Amino acid sequence: MDKKIILMVDDVELNHRAAGAVLEDTYELYMALSAAEAFDILMNVMPDLILLDIVMPKVDGYKMLKLLKANSVYKHIPVIFLTADNRPETEVEGFNCGIVDFITKPFEPIVMKKRIETQIALAEYERGLEAAVEAKVEEIEKMYDLMSVSFAGLVESRDGVTGGHLKNTSIYFTAFIEYLAGLPQYKELLPKSTVEKACRAAPLHDVGKIAVKDAVLCKEGVLSDEEFEQMKMHSIIGGEIFKFIGERIPDKEFAKIAEQLARHHHEKWNGNGYPDRLKGKQIPLVARIMSIVDVYDALTSERSYKKPFTHEKAMTMIAGKSGKDFDPDLVKEFVDMGEKMKECYEMKEQMVLEKQFFHFKKQQ
Repeated sequence: MDKKIILMVDDVELNHRAAGAVLEDTYELYMALSAAEAFDILMNVMPDLILLDIVMPKVDGYKMLKLLKANSVYKHIPVIFLTADNRPETEVEGFNCGIVDFITKPFEPIVMKKRIETQIALAEYERGLEAAVEAKVEEIEKMYDLMSVSFAGLVESRDGVTGGHLKNTSIYFTAFIEYLAGLPQYKELLPKSTVEKACRAAPLHDVGKIAVKDAVLCKEGVLSDEEFEQMKMHSIIGGEIFKFIGERIPDKEFAKIAEQLARHHHEKWNGNGYPDRLKGKQIPLVARIMSIVDVYDALTSERSYKKPFTHEKAMTMIAGKSGKDFDPDLVKEFVDMGEKMKECYEMKEQMVLEKQFFHFKKQQ
């Protein structure tokens, strides 16, 4: 079995020799006479534990410890202070800064080895727990994704056109929001957790259509005014579904984003949309994003009453609605990423297969 690795940082060579005599038969030991030397070693070696002296020139033990804890790569390495300073307040300060144990010089070899062994074992146990938690979280995340696309498939069972629309807009929405999240002006507005939850909720933005009558939902051709009023109810119904869910699940952020997408994706920048006639930035950002890709898919898809427009024509038509139907800043970014959107449009059938959307073929 490979030896565990210990990095000892101490500016006195005699201390290195003393520790080496005790530890080298059990551990692979690296020695550094300063914090600078230690960080040079850390560039190539990942120790299982660090023995750190406190009193050192230039960068002392406390400063090095803070540097370690501030670095995502090194912050999980257990650190033991190995020092001649045996004052209680020194020990307390060390624990407050993040050490796992405190060994005073001159050290008792048997005790030092046991303390090192214990802390390495504890660190391994914690890493194992963290890995298990991460695996479980990933499993749950995949389950949520599967449930999301499966519910989208249920809507598809009502209306094949709607189903294709849900899948397509999910692809376009993901591409657009991830692009926006990489821009400086949207970085804080679209953190990673928001983007992930919004992408999961995107296929569900029309879930309220499940409650719309077949005669309206499946009608070929243009809807009457009365039928259109019934169709508009899908945004209210979808919003209410997620509002209800949000009151009963721990993940409030997901429920809120899903509610915003479902209820507000037909709002317009100039306030002439529905159901709440929100205007400008009263409309949640995720819904403003969805409104653009929602129309993009409608324009580039065939319907019973129209042929599909080309990608270029659809982009021109959306640009023409900037500041009217759509957020002008978002339209600018949408146009700027036009080539990426065109790639998604051309590859959407393959991308739908890769996402493994649930498909239910409605019986005639």
